[in-house]
Amino acid sequence: MNQQGQIQDIAAFNQNSLQELTWAIESSREEFSLILALCNSASLRQRLTQELQASCPVEIREIILEQSVTTLYTTIQAELGNEHPEALIVSGLESVKAIDFMLMGANQVREEFRKNFPFPIVFWVTDEVVQKLIRLAPDFQSWTTTVEFAIPTEDLIQYIQQTADEVFAKVLQVGAGRFLDNTALNLGIGSPRRTELELARVELQNRGVTLHPEIEASLEFVLGRDTRGSMEQSRQHYERSLALLPNTNSQLPKLLERRACLLYCMGLWWRTYAVLNHVESDSALVTTKDYFQECITVFEQANRQDLVANFINGLGAILQHMHCWDELEPVARKAITLHQTYPHQFRLARAYGFLAEVALAKSAWKEAQETAKQALAILHNAASTAEKSVSSETIADLEWERSAHQGWYLFALARAQVALGEKKEAIATLETAKVRTKAQYDPELYIQILWELRNCYFQQGEYLKAFNTKLELRENEQKYGIRAFIGAGRLQPKQQVTNPALVLVEQQETVAQEIAATGREQDIKRLVERVARPDHKLTIIYGQSGVGKSSILQAGLIPVLKNRAIGTRDVVPVLQQVYPDWIRELSDRLAEAIAQRRTSPQNSSQQQKETAEAVNSILNQLQTNADNELLTVLIFDQFEEFFFVYKDPKQRLTFYNFLRECLDVPHARVILSLREDYLYYLLEVV
Repeated sequence: MNQQGQIQDIAAFNQNSLQELTWAIESSREEFSLILALCNSASLRQRLTQELQASCPVEIREIILEQSVTTLYTTIQAELGNEHPEALIVSGLESVKAIDFMLMGANQVREEFRKNFPFPIVFWVTDEVVQKLIRLAPDFQSWTTTVEFAIPTEDLIQYIQQTADEVFAKVLQVGAGRFLDNTALNLGIGSPRRTELELARVELQNRGVTLHPEIEASLEFVLGRDTRGSMEQSRQHYERSLALLPNTNSQLPKLLERRACLLYCMGLWWRTYAVLNHVESDSALVTTKDYFQECITVFEQANRQDLVANFINGLGAILQHMHCWDELEPVARKAITLHQTYPHQFRLARAYGFLAEVALAKSAWKEAQETAKQALAILHNAASTAEKSVSSETIADLEWERSAHQGWYLFALARAQVALGEKKEAIATLETAKVRTKAQYDPELYIQILWELRNCYFQQGEYLKAFNTKLELRENEQKYGIRAFIGAGRLQPKQQVTNPALVLVEQQETVAQEIAATGREQDIKRLVERVARPDHKLTIIYGQSGVGKSSILQAGLIPVLKNRAIGTRDVVPVLQQVYPDWIRELSDRLAEAIAQRRTSPQNSSQQQKETAEAVNSILNQLQTNADNELLTVLIFDQFEEFFFVYKDPKQRLTFYNFLRECLDVPHARVILSLREDYLYYLLEVV
């Protein structure tokens, strides 16, 4: 069938479906009924709603659900009050963040719908929502009838093109700035836009529609930006997109711009790969540099110097990282000219930072000092302006500049000061750099700052400070996978680099490699097996000080529990190590753990509540977790400190009573870890 025939058939199908929906509403006037109107296009749903309200003889009220709602029945009830409309349309189910919890709740109170809503209710749903209804609310779903609507082919193609245009525009505007993740592009998990894009792609494939190469390239680019999938999938999408875009000098400026954008994204992919794979980092960095250089060349072919300005600092950063000083100097000077022509103070400061690094490489200490100071001055002035902004993007940019790039300018200044014999000034500069730099943004920078600071302390005879700085340095090397063994000290799970300029790959916390290397994975396995057993609700870990109790919990057990299910339940580990106000601390740690699970609601904060009420609120949250198919594991590490704080046995009764009640909550476990010489204190609980 040709496309025109398809259009006519879909239009006729939707018209029949609209008539069917109208009849279903009319026939249920003044009676309770549930109708599912199935349509995967938000824009088509809006048009159909307007058409239905205009043509149906029954007056129809519409409620659009907010993303934050957690209950369906009470939300509708609160919105309507005492009003009983002739009919009701409910939209927005697909955008609700806690939709699983909401649908399970609707299933439990379905009789309340029938008792209190004597009118037809139409729910706009997508294929995904219908599947969730069948799985999570089967009783509620059994009361419904479904009316389906089809999306015209041209609407599907237009939606893909419109989405890609918006994504390209945002990425081109940001340039080599903070990486725009799925949420920033409105393509986050569960977002209606993302769901609709995926459904449009599948539907076009099912209809056998062949997209124009430019549109298909745009779609592949958007899919490549998706950080939910694997890194390998992302690279494959980018490569397909590049292959679909023609590579000729006579192409339209728009296509040149998009090709350059794709080249930058490919380079960024390889830059991220280098961070995640230290063994292959050298070759990955060379590939990154090649893509970034080609990106700038293509923007220049398109005569878009404004876009060159947006992206050139990305090339400068990789040249600095690779110590390509002869290549970096002309790039930095060109960047300064561009950032003055197209004013952007943060980028201008970065370009002067590049020049400071070049001067250091040439042993031009005074020039490096002055250039680094210039970068810091420009950043300071830009920060003063940015602080007054109400834009969340500007505020986020400022935080990044202060927590990452500022560290480079201070580090350059300190090295120049050391070379010029200004040792005390250098120490002060390095101490400032250490405080203001976030290690997770750029671990290698943070470690270099610590090395330089340690050396300065040692040369000045401040040996204790030098020793403590070296311990911190080794700990960070282990934490970010740069060093395998650190000797004595508490192990940490391997941490993820979260540089805002790189692709935000959602990595799971992993067991520290030292745990695996020393054969203690078997101990972790036994702990996990014990946590899984319903007859072992309390576990006590004890041993002498320094044997690694905290390390095996933080660097072993907790990462494993976070990344696996026990039976049908996901696990929520909650770690507590502070005991002066143990109730509030536990409440905060539990709230943090639950907040990481977007589909799970939590009770209100226990702060400012009386002790008994706060304890009950914690117990209620544990029960709520159990009701929501979660297994909560409360881990009290360094528990001997509890006895330091509460020396009078009477002061400990509140915790002991809480422990007894906690162990009565289904699907809750407790782990106490303490020094062997304090084990006898637990006899008070018996």
